[in-house]
Amino acid sequence: MAMAQKNFAKIASVALIAILLASSLAVVGANVAYAKSDKASEMQKKAKELQERLREMQELRFERVKKMFNEKRIIFLDRGPNYVNFVSTKTEGGVQSFILRIHSEGTPSIYAALANYTKEDGNRTLYWVNGMLKVYGLIEYIDKNGDGIYRQNDNDTRLQYVNFARLDWKLTVTKFTADDVQGWKVQMIAKDRGATYNITTQVFNTGVRLSDGTPVSPYEAKIDFSFENFPWSSTESRLALITSFTGVSGAASVIHYSNTTEVVKERNAYAYFTWAPSATVDGNMAEVKAYTRSSRSEMMNYTELNYPHGSKIVHDPVIGVLSGSIEDVPAYQLPASVVQPTPVFPGLTLLATTVAVLAIVGVIIAAARKMIVEPKILKTLH
Repeated sequence: MAMAQKNFAKIASVALIAILLASSLAVVGANVAYAKSDKASEMQKKAKELQERLREMQELRFERVKKMFNEKRIIFLDRGPNYVNFVSTKTEGGVQSFILRIHSEGTPSIYAALANYTKEDGNRTLYWVNGMLKVYGLIEYIDKNGDGIYRQNDNDTRLQYVNFARLDWKLTVTKFTADDVQGWKVQMIAKDRGATYNITTQVFNTGVRLSDGTPVSPYEAKIDFSFENFPWSSTESRLALITSFTGVSGAASVIHYSNTTEVVKERNAYAYFTWAPSATVDGNMAEVKAYTRSSRSEMMNYTELNYPHGSKIVHDPVIGVLSGSIEDVPAYQLPASVVQPTPVFPGLTLLATTVAVLAIVGVIIAAARKMIVEPKILKTLH
């Protein structure tokens, strides 16, 4: 009887320990579940904040470009096996052209220019502003200090560099119509080690507001960076897209206009490269952290666009040109405390002398080709 009671006591003790252990594990599991739920809730809150921030920026951009939306342009197209040129032209006291050149051989590049040709009292004047965006490649890195930016000086660990100049890019041009707006889509696509890299540029013959809310004026081109199935070396790494924006003319100056915008200035004309402060990563909104530095000559700004880990990353920049004041640049910026007046742009008169304009456009394109100078990436990236 005593032995039975002793065995029962042992069994009861073991059962009690098991119950206590199970209870502890249940509490730990509940805490982990709550922690995961809190983290998911925090991520959803941040994504919602990013979406609202982007909406505010898009509305501010729209206020600055809406005066141009009704302009109807005639676009001339010239293409080759690895490039395409668009010249969007209007006449009003001369000829004003928005030139877009997309080139896929070597480092993918997008060149934008505003050319203004006037003839007054027998004197002919041609001035312009040029901006060239080059997309060098992607750096995978471990963010040691957690600031979301790749910096070698901060001991971030570089895992690999995908050099876009070494990839085989295929360029295609597609004409389409959406909501009575005529547009062209240019895709530069390269595949490597199971990954797909896609740089898509869209240009339109009038103003358009895209399905994602981005307004695009006739003096702009919409760019989409899309990277799928990147061959990650680590599950804890991030990506930095290395780009540069530079003026082609020796008299141009490069300005870091805001955290989301680079500007080339030539007298009272501007070329700009601006990007959204967020990207879509695996279907979710994620913050894009940018880091800009000047070249040694200070004639070029290098910009790193930093993205979190994901299977599909999509980001939405814009490249464009304008004349007037730098405050008119429709950058991705949060509304200022003091509302700036909306710039007034001249209306469009219909193109009257197509033959003459074509001749001038030919001169502009020929001169633009001669002026383009290939910038060199910093040696530290290779």
